[in-house]
Amino acid sequence: MTSALSISKPAVNDAHLCHLPVLEVPERLLLGPGPSNADPAVVAAMNRQPIGHLDPAYLALMDEVQELLRYVWQTDNPLTYPVPGTGSAAMEATLANVIEPGDRVVVGVMGYFGNRLVDMAGRYGADVSTIHRPWGEAFSLAEIREALETHHPALLALVHAETSTGVRQPMEGIGALCREFDCLLVIDTVTSLGACRCS
Repeated sequence: MTSALSISKPAVNDAHLCHLPVLEVPERLLLGPGPSNADPAVVAAMNRQPIGHLDPAYLALMDEVQELLRYVWQTDNPLTYPVPGTGSAAMEATLANVIEPGDRVVVGVMGYFGNRLVDMAGRYGADVSTIHRPWGEAFSLAEIREALETHHPALLALVHAETSTGVRQPMEGIGALCREFDCLLVIDTVTSLGACRCS
């Protein structure tokens, strides 16, 4: 003989239940480093219904995105792809894939996001050294050369356009310098990608 268990369900608390009107987002002109106003074509595309990540149309769109990213980065690398998430998610993904525990890493700190790079690199076990400029100033090529000569890092990480100050780090000559010292170069370009040239 079986007996049925009687389970009482807790009552739903409606104290915070709201009946909201249709969402109306006011028009704003955004002039900060981010977020920024989107082109109307972008807004229209974002208002389309989602499709599945294995849908052939989605895969075709991702192929287009990859091709456009190759143009932006001026590369033929087949592994060029977007990281869905915030700028910090892309920064984290990059560092997670290039740092081995114990690697020497030099980070240029000239604002808030340089400090974020230091924090992330440290969490991946890097031996982190920093160079500093006051907020609002960029590094000279001579300062970067001195850091590479002193620390001989596996990786140099810089912020190209520091969101917290608006300062753009000149990149001319830094790639060649990293090749000279056989170190990888990671650049945070969250607020500058596609807006100005990097050499």
